[in-house]
Amino acid sequence: MEKETYGKEQEKEDMTGFERFQQKVKDGILAYLPKEYRGAAVDIVHVRRNNDQEQVAVTITRNGQTAPARVYLEEYYNRFPDWASDGVILRTIAADYLTEESEMEWKAEMAEAIKDYGSVKGNIRLQVVNRDMNQESLRGCPKREVEGTDLVAVFHVLLYKEGEARASMLVTDRMMERWGLDMESLYGTALDNTVAQAPAQISSLISIYSDGEEPLTPEKVFSEEQDLYVLSNPQKWHGAAAILYPGLLQSIADAAQSSFYVMPCSIHEVMLAKKSDATDVWELQSMVIGSNRYEIPPEEVLSDQVYLYDGKEQKLSLATSPEKSKEHAGNREMDPDGYGGGEAEDIEEEMGR
Repeated sequence: MEKETYGKEQEKEDMTGFERFQQKVKDGILAYLPKEYRGAAVDIVHVRRNNDQEQVAVTITRNGQTAPARVYLEEYYNRFPDWASDGVILRTIAADYLTEESEMEWKAEMAEAIKDYGSVKGNIRLQVVNRDMNQESLRGCPKREVEGTDLVAVFHVLLYKEGEARASMLVTDRMMERWGLDMESLYGTALDNTVAQAPAQISSLISIYSDGEEPLTPEKVFSEEQDLYVLSNPQKWHGAAAILYPGLLQSIADAAQSSFYVMPCSIHEVMLAKKSDATDVWELQSMVIGSNRYEIPPEEVLSDQVYLYDGKEQKLSLATSPEKSKEHAGNREMDPDGYGGGEAEDIEEEMGR
C-alpha cells in the first residue's frame, strides 16, 4: 500500500504544470455541470491544428452521443493566475463547455449545408499558411503554392449564424470534388471573395502605436518616411493573404519606385520594409524569429523567412535561406505551451469529427 501511494505521488511530481491542470479538469469538471452530466465520460484529447500544432481539449460524452463538444484547455491554463481557485477555473470551463455544446446542432446543420456549393460559394475564403509546418494538417486538402516562398494558399468556408461568422471549415479534396471544381476555379472564387470581403488595409507601424491606426492607399506607403508598415485586412483575421491580392504589391513598388521586404508577423498580418543599402535583412529576420518564438501562439506563426518583392521583376521571392535561418535562429525553439498573451477571438473550429 505504501509502495502504491509512493508511486502515485512520484507520478504527480513527474507531471508538468499543464499536465496537472489537465488532470484537475478531468477529475473535477463534472461537479460544475448540470446533474444530467453525472456519469458522463470525461476525456482529454489531442487535436492537430494549424502548423501541425497539437492542442489539448476536454470532451464530455453522455449516453448516446457520438460527437461531443470540446473546449481547448491551453487558453485557460494561460489565462488564470496561480492563485485562482480550482472552483473558479472549473466553473468557467464548465460554462464555456455548455455554450459550445449548445452550438453542436447548428454545426451539424452547417456540415450538411456545405455539401451544396451554391449555398456556400460566396463564403469561400483564401488563407496563407506555411507549407512545411502543415504537412499533416493539410493532407487531403487542396492547396496552391505561393511561388517563390515557403507558403501555400488554402481554402476555408466561413459559417455564419445570425449574420455573424462563427466558425470556418477547411476545404478538403473530397469537398472540391463534390462541388465539381478544379483548382483554378476554386482559387479564383476564393480570391474574389477574399478581396471583396476582407480588403487590404495598410498602416504605418508608428500610427498603430501612437496616433491610432490610419489606413493608407498603396500609393502612400513609404511616402511618409516611416520604416515599417503593416499589411492586413480590417478584420485582422488571416490578413497575410493580402500579399496575394492582384496588383497590390506591384502598386506599392511602383509608387515607391523601390523593391521592399515582406516580413511575416503571423497568419494575420505582414510588415513591409523598404529595401535600401542600410537595410539589414538578417536584422529583419531576427525580429520575425523573436516574435514567432516569444510573442504569438505557435499555431499563428506564418514563417521564419523574410521575402523580397522585386518591383522590376514583379515577383515575390525568399530574401533569406531556410538553411541559414536555422543557424540564425540558434536555440530559440518554439514555446510548446503557447504564449503568455491575453485572450484572442478564434472563429476557426475543427469540423471533421
